[in-house]
Amino acid sequence: MDLDPGKLFIGGISWDTDEERLKKYFGNYGDVVEAVIMRDRATGRARGFGFIVFAVPEIAERVTREKHTIHGRSVSCYKEQ
Repeated sequence: MDLDPGKLFIGGISWDTDEERLKKYFGNYGDVVEAVIMRDRATGRARGFGFIVFAVPEIAERVTREKHTIHGRSVSCYKEQ
């Protein structure tokens, strides 16, 4: 995933959360182009963070200003640097 104005880092993701759940949750805010959860190469286990890309960068900005809870965990949303 390249640097994209609609791209956000999502931290604190539960190990039970998958890409589909992440995309569905953030899809409530707008069109999600891509959702990726980073995984350990050896075990395939989620590493607790990932990225989402919104089609419209302004939606990503709005998402960073709100608090989010997915699968009972508070997650952090930051703009990609």
